[in-house]
Amino acid sequence: MSEAPPSRSEVAEKLAEASAAGSPLSPRGGGTHSRVGHPGGRPAEFLSTARLDGLIDYTPQDLTITVEGGMPVDRLSDIAADQGQFWPQVGAGNGASVGGVLASAASGLSRLRFGPIRDSLLQVVVATGDGRLVTAGGRTVKGVSGYDLPRLMTGSFGSLGVIVEATLKLWPRPPARQWYVRPGADALAGGRALLRELYRPGAVIVTPEATHLELVGQPEDVVAPQGFLPADPPDRPTGDALVRAAVSPARLPELIQALGALELSFAAQLGVGTCAVGVESAHQIQKVREHALALAGHAVVEDAPAELRRDPWGPPPPGLRIMRRLKAAFDPAGVLNPGLMPGGI
Repeated sequence: MSEAPPSRSEVAEKLAEASAAGSPLSPRGGGTHSRVGHPGGRPAEFLSTARLDGLIDYTPQDLTITVEGGMPVDRLSDIAADQGQFWPQVGAGNGASVGGVLASAASGLSRLRFGPIRDSLLQVVVATGDGRLVTAGGRTVKGVSGYDLPRLMTGSFGSLGVIVEATLKLWPRPPARQWYVRPGADALAGGRALLRELYRPGAVIVTPEATHLELVGQPEDVVAPQGFLPADPPDRPTGDALVRAAVSPARLPELIQALGALELSFAAQLGVGTCAVGVESAHQIQKVREHALALAGHAVVEDAPAELRRDPWGPPPPGLRIMRRLKAAFDPAGVLNPGLMPGGI
């Protein structure tokens, strides 16, 4: 069962009613990140943002755009492209909504050049679990007096509130942008050399079979290094489930070597420290997590069928007590995706 309120105030009203009745709800944008978290953490009743898809304000000269949370990313991309601008942290074409991408912290492949998605969120309006509308940040300068609510909502997976409006920082569309690939088993060594030799590449990604490179800039600067050929971005690692492992960038080569020994499909973002790993079993998930934890990192199950999400988050994070307090403050009745997050929050 799904409801799709047409306004932010009606979203807030639905949440207030759900809290009063103790009825769990699952916020839903495009549904592209629905296989995340504990399997029992998404209630059967959805609160859709599909009708919150409007453009509120666009100021191209300031490189900022304000949209409702349910706007499809593809539509935002089209609006920005008309002014020679783009939102670089995410890809397009999969039906995701702006609010959903923010709530899942789905930074794209070009994070090395453009930063994590949370840094592009200037202002956010959230309908909390008990039906309040809360605004934080600013449309031109990110306000950080008090708690940084935009950062908090990025990656909260709808467990604290529903993103009903977002102001985003855009970038000028570069004159040239191209992916390249160089097949070969020396991908790690070659990728580390690229980080030293190239000025601000969009991405340097190592897979078991190749080094993938994105260059961004003026046409004369977007030239394939020796041995590289024009190509599409790397494919998602193969497997029934996707695990996202993260360690410090300096220790990512150690994780790559460990994953190579396991003969798993992966795509590691050099200079960033994240690595997407394709897995087929709970045992493989555990092995990936063991290696990440040994390197002072973590590994979460990002996309998997229910049977591989019995332990999606791994050991409880050090800040679990604070997470519980935040949940109580934003969703006192615990109606938003109860049990989805670490520690059964």
